[in-house]
Amino acid sequence: MAAISATMRATMRHLLLAAALCAASPQAVAQSGSEPGQEQVTPGATGGLPETRLRGELKRFLHDEARATVRFRSYFFDRIGPNPPVSVALAGGGWVGLESGWLYDTFQIGAVGYTTQPIWAPNNAYETSNGTRLLKPEGYGFFTLGQAYASVRWMGQTFTAYRQWIDELEVNPRDNRMLPQTFEAYALRGRLADVNYFAGYVAAIKTRDDSAFINMAQQAGAPNVNAGMGLVSVRYGDPRRFAFRSSAYYVPDILWSHYTDAVGIIPLAEDLSVRLAGQFMVQGSNGRNLLTGTSFGTFVGGARVDTNWGPFTLYGSYMQTGSAAEYRSPYGVFIGFNKQQVRDFDRAGERSYQVGARYDLGAIGLPGTFFLANVTYGENAVNATTGALLPDIYEYDLELNFRAERLEVPDWLKPLQLRARVAFVDQYAANTPVASTTEYRVIMNYEVSWQGPRRR
Repeated sequence: MAAISATMRATMRHLLLAAALCAASPQAVAQSGSEPGQEQVTPGATGGLPETRLRGELKRFLHDEARATVRFRSYFFDRIGPNPPVSVALAGGGWVGLESGWLYDTFQIGAVGYTTQPIWAPNNAYETSNGTRLLKPEGYGFFTLGQAYASVRWMGQTFTAYRQWIDELEVNPRDNRMLPQTFEAYALRGRLADVNYFAGYVAAIKTRDDSAFINMAQQAGAPNVNAGMGLVSVRYGDPRRFAFRSSAYYVPDILWSHYTDAVGIIPLAEDLSVRLAGQFMVQGSNGRNLLTGTSFGTFVGGARVDTNWGPFTLYGSYMQTGSAAEYRSPYGVFIGFNKQQVRDFDRAGERSYQVGARYDLGAIGLPGTFFLANVTYGENAVNATTGALLPDIYEYDLELNFRAERLEVPDWLKPLQLRARVAFVDQYAANTPVASTTEYRVIMNYEVSWQGPRRR
């Protein structure tokens, strides 16, 4: 009897399943895609069983449109200053990222874990890894969950919450060491008409050389204050023709800043063009002036000209900083035109001039290889408190950049990138040398990614 009952129950289940299939099939045939909230029958992934729309969306969310990325990076840094010890280290690491597809074209999650580990990190009277910003003090490596986010999008606008990547002019990843900066934020991004925008609240930042997130006031230099940041930016146009960008941030009682730039390209011949760019930024304290205890304000203005002739580019730029205070860049790499490998040239009152050239060595049979050389001179800088004149600075930079993607090599080798940089910095007071610094950097990047087989 037990066997007969089991057989009857199995038969009833099969009959019910068949009835459900018969009821659903006309709708599935009648419309290739159902309205939101309705179930659509599609071929099953296993055993020929039907697949509901929810199951299909979950499959797309977790597999078909998902993406995994592994970035390997090694970094050698060696700075020889006027006094010992030398700041030197070799580090390795990178990051692993996972990103889902869009569930019902609306919801997405992702995470990125980062690590930097010492390969060679001396710490003695003559050499130290401190100051390289590749590792924690005393040469310790670390792991950190730099990104962990959820995004919702609707009509082309996307809201992203928690730990995420932000690259909005003055608030940016500062990705010039082993690991980039990331942020805890709640932000809306999108496009309205011809303008791309970002608007959000940034609560905390993870710096290049630490695993912990700290609030935005602490990062600016106010350790006993807890404050977040309001950030807005807009971008318009095509940088290959004409483009305009602007951003503003506000950290209560600490700092506010506004940045604007514009660029336009004038074609002169088939392989000859001139690129003109200008920038202006202004910042100051606000509220209770908790950063320094007193109010302050300053500005930076700059202009740049690039002449592009085939594989060769010749450029020059000028930058001026206000004399009331140096310009602060606590939330990202300084984006002034004359920012160089070692110096930012943003001291109070500083006037700086730069000339340089870039050459694509593909023109002489070395595709994927670029060479850059420039010199920058900063003068008239003063101590904003005392008014005393500071030393003039010359910085000479050389860079060789290689990308295997431009070579006829196997696909697995194309993600390889190598970058070698060297900078020489000389300081003069009353035309007398007072200090010199030499800095070497060698960076290797290699990325492996996997992407699901199906995209919208």
